[in-house]
Amino acid sequence: MKSVASSVLLAAVLATTAGGACAADEYPSRIVKLVVAAPAGGGIDIVARLIERVMSQNLGQKIIIDNRVGANGFLGAAFVASAPPDGYTIFTTVSGPVTNPLNAPISYDVETAFQPISRVMASPFFLVVPQSSKLQTVAELIAAGKDPNQVIRYGHPGLGTVTHMASVLFNKMAGTKFVDIPYRGSAGQVQDTLSGELQFGLLAAPDALSRRNEGLRILAVSTAKRSILAPDVPTIAESGVPGYEFELWHGLFAPAKTPRPIIERIRGALAAAQEDQETRARFLALGMVPTLDTPEDFAALVREQRTKDSALAKELNLKPQ
Repeated sequence: MKSVASSVLLAAVLATTAGGACAADEYPSRIVKLVVAAPAGGGIDIVARLIERVMSQNLGQKIIIDNRVGANGFLGAAFVASAPPDGYTIFTTVSGPVTNPLNAPISYDVETAFQPISRVMASPFFLVVPQSSKLQTVAELIAAGKDPNQVIRYGHPGLGTVTHMASVLFNKMAGTKFVDIPYRGSAGQVQDTLSGELQFGLLAAPDALSRRNEGLRILAVSTAKRSILAPDVPTIAESGVPGYEFELWHGLFAPAKTPRPIIERIRGALAAAQEDQETRARFLALGMVPTLDTPEDFAALVREQRTKDSALAKELNLKPQ
C-alpha cells in the first residue's frame, strides 16, 4: 500500500510539473495585462506604453495597459500580488511599491509577493532651483539650509516615494535643515518649484531636463557618476556631499512563483523593446536610459534599496501614514 501511495504521489508531482512546463511552452496564448500603478499620462504610464508595442510583437500577443491608481502605487501592486502566477498579469512600477517602508499596512508582503524580472530603465534625479533663485551652486544651497535665519523648502510627491527618500537622504548627508513639503503627486511639486514657492527640488530627469533654462536651473545630478543625459552637470557627491548617490528606476515584475521559463520569455520581449532603435531613442529623449538586468541581479537591487530605505526611515524616525 505504501508503495502504491508513493507511486500515486510521484505521478501527481510529475503531472503537475509537466503541466507547468506545458503552460510555459505555450505562453502566451492570450492577452497579457501590464498593470501600471499610476495614472495615464504620467511617467510610469509613459514607460509602459513605450515598451508595449515591441513587447507585443515579440510575444506574438497583445499587451493591454491597465492603470490602477491609488496609495502611491500600492493598490496596483496589491492587485498583481494576488494574481495567478501565470505571466498574464505583470507589473511595471518605480521602486516605491516594492521598497517603500512608510505606507500604512498593505495586503501583501513586499519581500515575497513579486518575482523581479528586470529594470526597464534607470534615470537620475536632478537637483534644481528656480531660475530666479540667487543660489548658484550646491554649496550655496547647503549654506542656506544651515542658516537659522533662512527657511529653505523642498517638495516631494508623497511620503516614502522615491523622490522623498532621495530628498531626506540629501538633507541628512548635507547636514541641513531643509523643510519638507509633501504633495499629492509630482505635478504640484514641479509647479511650485518653477514658481519659487519651493526653493529647490530633486526632480526626475524628464521634469528637470524639459525645463532646463526655461524656469529651472540645474545644479547637480544624483548619480555616483555624471549622467550621459547631461554630462556637463556635476554630481551632488562632487559638489559638496561626498558619497551621495540615488537613482530612479522603473522595474518589471510578475507575481511570485511565476515559472522561470515564462519570466525569461517576458524578459526577452523587454530586451527586444530596449534594443529597438525607435524605442531607445524615445527613452533617451525623455531622460531615461534603457537598462536590462538578470532576474537575480534585479532582485538583489530591490532588496538592497529596501534595506537602505528602511534603515533611513528608522534613523530619521519617519513614520508610516
